[in-house]
Amino acid sequence: MGSKITTAASLANEPPRRTSDDGARAPTSATGGDGEVRPRYGARVAPPTGPSFAARHAGAIMLIGALFWAGGGLIARAAPLSGPTLAFWRCLLAAATYQAILAFRGRPPSWAHLRSGALGGVGFGLSVVFLFVALKTTTLVSATVIGSIQPLLLAAITHRYSQQLSRLLWISSAAAVGGTVLVVVGSSTRSGDWSVTGDLIALLAVGTNIVYVLSTKRARSTMEPLEFQAAMLWVATLTVLPIAAVLSIGGTPFVPTLDGWQAIVALIAVGGTGHLLFTHAQGHLSVAAASAIAMTEVLAVAIGAAVLFDQPVGPVQILGMAVVGIAVGVWLAKDPGEPGERATALESTGT
Repeated sequence: MGSKITTAASLANEPPRRTSDDGARAPTSATGGDGEVRPRYGARVAPPTGPSFAARHAGAIMLIGALFWAGGGLIARAAPLSGPTLAFWRCLLAAATYQAILAFRGRPPSWAHLRSGALGGVGFGLSVVFLFVALKTTTLVSATVIGSIQPLLLAAITHRYSQQLSRLLWISSAAAVGGTVLVVVGSSTRSGDWSVTGDLIALLAVGTNIVYVLSTKRARSTMEPLEFQAAMLWVATLTVLPIAAVLSIGGTPFVPTLDGWQAIVALIAVGGTGHLLFTHAQGHLSVAAASAIAMTEVLAVAIGAAVLFDQPVGPVQILGMAVVGIAVGVWLAKDPGEPGERATALESTGT
């Protein structure tokens, strides 16, 4: 209201406009009496643009990213490398790749970008180490079930910081977790190499990945996806390096063999693309909704295991997939609030 009054007053103080011979008003200066820049008289004003492609299709982009994530998980499980070593080379080569792309575009990450992506890089680096170690220490079922609790933890955190979730969304989040549990438990036909240590490491992977998710949400308000990925991955590489170097002493070689390099390159191409899509889409979704959608990775892993490793999908798994699919659909239809408001609320967390 105040801006309208100010504009009217400034127009009243402007000198009389020149007129042409036919009495029509001639174009005037673009600067008003109060110094405010305005469109010239008679100039065409471009209509406001609508939502971007990423904003309109954020849910679909996230689902595609989940499929790439699933492929990356299958590659990581089969890689002939220890968890920390695989995590280090994956982060290093991915960081170098994104750095080269940005350098070619004339926009390499700056120190400010590194600072903005620091916390996310630490969280991502540790989560990758813990995840890869868990996959090789305990059963895939245990590691995946533990990972499925992440949406509820994120929902609780964001709800605490002013992201109000309706009862329907709480129920759908719980249903998504329950459906995922049905899928992974139904897929288990034998205990495998289950261990308490591996389950605890998987829980650490969940906690550190939550740090990464929240940091991604914050950094995306000031950085482009490629810039964030490059900056975050350099920090992740430095975080993982001492862990991989120490644990490789007397263990698996730190420098990969040919098979190891092939697994690393495939992991970067597939898993890295999933993370890039995740980063690009999450700026337009709530953190809880993004995590719930990303849970479809578990379903894709179950299907991939059935196709590639002769692990059939039974009625229980099919039921779980249906439950998760419906729950994700509810999230897509009922995602609350505006991304900008949620990002502001999360700023108070200090992440």
